Amino acid sequence: MKKIIAITAMAAAAAAFTFADEPVADLKVAELSGNASVTWGVDLDTGKTGFKNAGESTFKVNIANKGSKSTSGEGIWAEIGVEATQNVGFKSHSGTTDESGVGGWDGDNGGKVKVSAAKLHFGPVYLGITKGDTLYGAYKIPNAIRSADNDNAERTGDVAGTSHTQGIVAGYSSDLFDVAVDFRSNPDGTNYYNNDYGFAGEATLKFVPNLAIGVGADYQINQKAFGLGANASYKISLGEKFYVKPSAAFTMGKIDTANPTMEMAAGVLFGWGDTADANAGVYYLDNDAAKKVTPGVGVAAKITSLTNNPVIHLVPSFYSGDIIPNLTAAALGEINVPTASGSTIGFGVAAGLKYALAINDSVKITPQVGMRFAKGATLPNFTAAYANPDNGGKTDIVGTNTDGTLMNVKVGADVSGLINNTTFSVDWTSRNLLSNSQDAGRVGTINVTCKIAL
Repeated sequence: MKKIIAITAMAAAAAAFTFADEPVADLKVAELSGNASVTWGVDLDTGKTGFKNAGESTFKVNIANKGSKSTSGEGIWAEIGVEATQNVGFKSHSGTTDESGVGGWDGDNGGKVKVSAAKLHFGPVYLGITKGDTLYGAYKIPNAIRSADNDNAERTGDVAGTSHTQGIVAGYSSDLFDVAVDFRSNPDGTNYYNNDYGFAGEATLKFVPNLAIGVGADYQINQKAFGLGANASYKISLGEKFYVKPSAAFTMGKIDTANPTMEMAAGVLFGWGDTADANAGVYYLDNDAAKKVTPGVGVAAKITSLTNNPVIHLVPSFYSGDIIPNLTAAALGEINVPTASGSTIGFGVAAGLKYALAINDSVKITPQVGMRFAKGATLPNFTAAYANPDNGGKTDIVGTNTDGTLMNVKVGADVSGLINNTTFSVDWTSRNLLSNSQDAGRVGTINVTCKIAL
C-alpha cells in the first residue's frame, strides 16, 4: 500500500502545469482596412456602357494573443493541453461600400481555440480520449499550385469511406516511429448507443531526415468495409534554395465488399521556396481556386477506378514566386484520360503573367496577360472555378460549347503611385473565342477601374 501511495504521489508531482506561452489578454485594434473601387466598362459587342461600384472593409479587435497551457510529466501521468493557434478576437466585415458596415461581428478565430491534447501516459505509451476519426488514406500530392477545384485530381481518398468520430486512440511515440490505433463509434444524431464501431491503425516512420512514410488500415464493422493505404514523400535538397520532392500514395478501399476501390497517386515537385496560403495573383489564377502556391514546377498524377475502367488524371502546375524580380507567372492544367470505350480526353489550362515596371520611386506600371482554355465536358469544375468574375457575370464570357470547348483571353495593366493609396487599371476581356456560330465575332469588354485602398 505504501508503494502505491508513493508512486501516485510521484506521478502527481511530475504532472505539473506549464504556464509558458499561456494566452494573455491584449485588447487592441488589430486591423482597420478597406477599399473602394469604381469601374466604367464598355461592352464592345452591344456598344452599351455602365458603372460598377465595389468595396470591402475589415475591422478586427484583438482580445488575447495566441498561446497554450498544458500539463507535463513523466512515467504515469495525465496530459491536458489547451491552445489558441492564433490571436483571439472579433471582426466586422463588409463586402459592399455601405458606410454602415453591413456584415456584423463574427468570431475571427472560431474553432482555433481548442483542446490540443487529452491523454493518459504510461511511459512511451498513451491513451487519448478526444474526438478523432477512423478514416485513413487521404493524401494530397504536393504541387506548385494546389487548387481546391483540382483537389480530387491530386489526392487519394479515404479507404473505408465512413467516419467514426467518438472514442479513444492508443499509441506509442518515439524518435524513430509513431503508431496509433483508433477505436471509435458513430452516433446516429444524438443517439450514441447503436453499436456502430470502427477501427483504424496508422504508423508513421521518421528514422530518415526529410523522408515521410505512412502506412495504415481501417475497418468499419457495421459497414463491413476494410481498407489499406500507404504514402511516402522525400525532400532532396539541391543547395540552399532548390529542392526536389517526389511523393506517392496508394489506397485499397472496401476490399471485403462487392465494390472494392483502388487508387494510385504520384508526383514530383521541383521547388525553390516555401508554400504560401495565397493565390497565384495573375489573371485566371487570382482567386481561391488557386490557393496554396509553392514556387516551383510540378506534376501530380492519379489513377482512379483501377478495378473498372481506370481514369488517369494529370495535373501539371507552375508558379514563379520571386525567382525573377518583379515577374510573376503561373499555370495550372488538368488532363483527364479515361480508358472506357468511346470516352474522350478532357484538357484544361489556366495561365497568367505580369511584370511590375518601376517608372520612378513611387510610380509602378504592371502589365498583365492571362489565358484560359478547356476542351471536353469532363472538366466542368475546372472551367467553372476559373470563371471570369468581371463583366456583370455575363454567361457568354465563360460559356462553353456543347462539347465543352472554351477559350478566354484577358489583357490589362495596373498603374499605382500616381496618387497615394490609389491604383488605376484597364483591361480587355474576351468572350469565348471558340464559341459556336451564334456568338461568332463577339469580342468582349473593356473596363477602366479606379481603386482606393487603406
